[in-house]
Amino acid sequence: MGQIVVKFGGSNLKSPADIERWARVAAAYKEPLVVVVSAFSGVTDMLIQGIDEAMLSEHAPDQLCSKLENLHESALRLHIQSEAEIGAVMEVLKQRLAQLKKLLMGIHYISAVPDFTRDHIISTGERLSSPIIAAVLRKAGMQAREILPETMGLLTDGIFGNAAADLATCAERLSSIITPDYTPVIPGFYGVTKEGKLAVFGRGGSDYTAAVIARSIQAESLDLWKDVDGFLSGDPRIIQDSKTISYVSYEEAAELSYFGAKVLHPRTVEPLEQDLIPIRVMNVDKFDGTIQPYTIVGPAQETSISLKSVAATEDIGIVRLEGPGVGSRPGILARATTGLDAAGINISSVITSQTSINLLFKKKDLPRALAVLRSESVPSVVSVESMEDIAIIAVVGDGLRHKQGLAAQVFGALADAGINIVLTQAGASPVAMYIIVKKEDKAKALRAIHSTIHRG
Repeated sequence: MGQIVVKFGGSNLKSPADIERWARVAAAYKEPLVVVVSAFSGVTDMLIQGIDEAMLSEHAPDQLCSKLENLHESALRLHIQSEAEIGAVMEVLKQRLAQLKKLLMGIHYISAVPDFTRDHIISTGERLSSPIIAAVLRKAGMQAREILPETMGLLTDGIFGNAAADLATCAERLSSIITPDYTPVIPGFYGVTKEGKLAVFGRGGSDYTAAVIARSIQAESLDLWKDVDGFLSGDPRIIQDSKTISYVSYEEAAELSYFGAKVLHPRTVEPLEQDLIPIRVMNVDKFDGTIQPYTIVGPAQETSISLKSVAATEDIGIVRLEGPGVGSRPGILARATTGLDAAGINISSVITSQTSINLLFKKKDLPRALAVLRSESVPSVVSVESMEDIAIIAVVGDGLRHKQGLAAQVFGALADAGINIVLTQAGASPVAMYIIVKKEDKAKALRAIHSTIHRG
């Protein structure tokens, strides 16, 4: 019987009472488990804020560590009665909080936050929740034991703030450490560099941690316990008749996650796709004692549903380079992006025409990108302007690979709704088409497209 990797989300650890529910979920499995945990809800934000406060006040580290100790001790004592067990766990927590305090005091005195220090600090929440979860699982009769990413050698590429795992090395190391003989409880969100420093996988990166582990041990599945009914056909806050999608492909899941679906980290599918390890998405709020997935993510399958979902994000800005023939002259794009690369600014996408090059960025990067591009002297470019207050809509479905007329349906729906399209792109992904509209048209556009693709 193969192992199943189970990831418990921090959004469902809002109160100490939630921990007991996780124990009931884990106990419902008949297969051997590997448990990956997030920080308790709100703790990562507290740590990020704590960095800013530590820069200003030498008293801030003490205050934060005291608050975190009280929070986690309360959670522990609510579920564990053995003073010996409480004492052992609290000793571990106090050691980790003492280390956190040293790091915070360090950034106060040097008035700077090195990338590796920031990653170590903001990943502390997972290292505080994992020993508590392990203790509660032991109380429930499981042979649970915490194991840290730095202990088992979950190697990354060393890019602080947005690291990626070295999958080959992880598989080699983890497969001999994570065995069915016990229930490993592993903090998510981060791995280690070759030098032994901690590097985080980005916000929401515990899903990615769980995927790396699932791939490394060739798990039967990765089970993500969330507070939503899996992937939906649209944002229920905007589209009242949105429906749960029972099956999505790896590519569809990645696109929907990138464009705002809060179901899994966009990179979660990367380690699993080649080995065809399924992702099962559960809703912990509706747990009734049985393991019942709402959405399964796996290889592409033939289906009668050509377009499955429509998603959108406003976290986008555009810099448009205009000039005669800029879209067709060789070397212009490379020249324009040299400064962006030097400044460490990522381009999300590029849309070109004969007379313009449109560079898409995360909204936070737009001011810097505009300044860099305006400072560059690029041949044939006569104007460099930014576009804000826009939204990008992704229409997602494997049917875009082979079924004709789908794009016409989408554009027709927008035309009927009186919505002007700012830009559009198809082909960058075989399972998605992208449409950029004004921000004030986003909700109307989503409803129009959803109504069309799910008619009948």
